[in-house]
Amino acid sequence: MRIGIPQWQGLVSPVFDVAGNLLLVDVKDGRETKHEVACLAQSDTFSRASEISRLGVDTLICGAISAPLEARLAAAGVRVVGFVRGPVEEVLAGFLKDELASPGFLMPGCYSRRRMRRGGNMMRGRLGRRSGRPGTDGLPGYGSDEMAGECLCPECGETVAHTPGKPCRPRVCPKYGARMTRVSARESEELKT
Repeated sequence: MRIGIPQWQGLVSPVFDVAGNLLLVDVKDGRETKHEVACLAQSDTFSRASEISRLGVDTLICGAISAPLEARLAAAGVRVVGFVRGPVEEVLAGFLKDELASPGFLMPGCYSRRRMRRGGNMMRGRLGRRSGRPGTDGLPGYGSDEMAGECLCPECGETVAHTPGKPCRPRVCPKYGARMTRVSARESEELKT
């Protein structure tokens, strides 16, 4: 398994969307076998998700992450453990011991939001995932007007018209076979230019 942790001055970078460095840790049988650092050159959502996928990351442990980027990473098969804070080595050790759900690793204010969304329990291994209902946390999310548009293949960029009320995730790209993710009309136009 390859774990990616964006880092800044020895800590988990507070916002993954703009992080510059990614610690890559290969883990086999619960033990670290290799550490390396990669510079993240891409800043737009689609390119950043593709870059993480190309680096072979299976699990991304990060601070705050935007819903569109998280959705693209999930569509590419990357497990996202978001809204985590702390020194990188402690966070890695916490992940390997399955202890990242403890309040000491959560970004300030995230515990109560997750409790409200999850009906009182934290659901281990799914930290940072949005509920999927528009307006749940006041941020643009799945189902909001900003996210209406097209279904996008994160691997090849193929787009298919989105059917309102039906999630893009179950759809499979007709060319590449990867699961699709939703992009707003604005993002779709930016990708085409």
